[in-house]
Amino acid sequence: MVIAAGLVGSGELIATTKAGAQAGIGLLWVIVLGCTVKVFAQIELGRYTVSSNETTLTAINRIPGPRLGVNWIIWLWLLMMATTFGMLGGILGGVGQALAMTIPLTGDYVVALQTATEPDARDPRTWAIIIGVGTALLLFFGRYTLLQTLCVGMVFAFTVISVGNMFMLQTTDYAIPVGDVLRGLSFAWPDEPGVWLTALAAFGIIGVGGTDLVVYPYWCLERGYGRFIGRRGDDPEWVARARGWLRVMKIDALVSLCIYTLTTVAFFFIGAAVLHRDGSDPDGMRMVSTLATAYVPVFGNYAKTLFLAGALAVLYSSFLVANAGAARLLTDFGRVLGALPNTEKAQQRSVATLSVGLPLLCLLIYLTGWNPVRLVVVGGLVQSLVLPAIGFSALYMRYKLTDKRLRPGKAWDAALILSCLSLLLVGLFSLTQVLTS
Repeated sequence: MVIAAGLVGSGELIATTKAGAQAGIGLLWVIVLGCTVKVFAQIELGRYTVSSNETTLTAINRIPGPRLGVNWIIWLWLLMMATTFGMLGGILGGVGQALAMTIPLTGDYVVALQTATEPDARDPRTWAIIIGVGTALLLFFGRYTLLQTLCVGMVFAFTVISVGNMFMLQTTDYAIPVGDVLRGLSFAWPDEPGVWLTALAAFGIIGVGGTDLVVYPYWCLERGYGRFIGRRGDDPEWVARARGWLRVMKIDALVSLCIYTLTTVAFFFIGAAVLHRDGSDPDGMRMVSTLATAYVPVFGNYAKTLFLAGALAVLYSSFLVANAGAARLLTDFGRVLGALPNTEKAQQRSVATLSVGLPLLCLLIYLTGWNPVRLVVVGGLVQSLVLPAIGFSALYMRYKLTDKRLRPGKAWDAALILSCLSLLLVGLFSLTQVLTS
């Protein structure tokens, strides 16, 4: 449940709903595929790192190929991380918009939203500064655990509300016929090719996104899976322990898959049912206010309050957790690169420094005035482009690095290969769309 709640973030709330608003129900199959196809690579990356007690970047650095200090895949990952900070800047903008609609600081935000120029909307930037600086302090002093727990609880509640909204919409004038839903699950091509960019961006970040695939094994190691298994040995007891904890990991991943897939489909459905039919497209300074209208047909006057509370939880929990994880990932990158001493004191100092610097970097990116939705979409597109390299890493670990006694059966291998081929096709298709758009 914690994994599922943590994964419900900007991809689901912003990119997925925007894809539904632009394309309608016809691209539902992209959303379902984006949630389900990556779980096999996720589990395979976790299988090796947990059983070997190595971090993901250390494992990827073992893969042969061109090197410039570290493996070429790690440099692709670093590029993906760079665009992730732009995406987090967009998320911070969404938090600022939601707070400005709830608690205007410098004037009537409704009026600001109706203006044609973004500089008139001062409240979102003011709130973004407060949240960005506050997050840096929270992460530096390590006081974010209680807030993170509260956010996860609110995200779960908002998830239940969103799924309920999806089903209740079928009793209103915005109902989507069952036949249209079934056609949306077929591999149909959209009428407007331009919507592919938004759909592919959503594919890259929904569910276990490109960044999450690398972070997931760190979460397993943090929770002690590798420590409980112990150092690799030849005795049957080690194999039994490893298989038992790998089974726990697989159950975790598959149960969370069911939860976040249902949630993501709900966000897409809401966008397709309400926003697409009304001709609304959540973008720029009107992102949050437009998204809130998707809840009005069911919740009426309570829609704004429910949505703003949920949006704050979803967006801020993503911002908080992503920055905390990025500080640890970049610290591990410095260790693997050899630029950081392999000592606990040096790594703790690096995490503390990055915990302050990264939220402020995201704030700076947002304050440049870039469209927050566009930042999220660009970050998602780059994740789609890097997914094939992550899939290749999962295959290499499966066939070259994982202990033979822990390797899965033929059915799992077939699913893993199909999963990685799908990631390759999506990556190539995303590249062609970017080059031709």
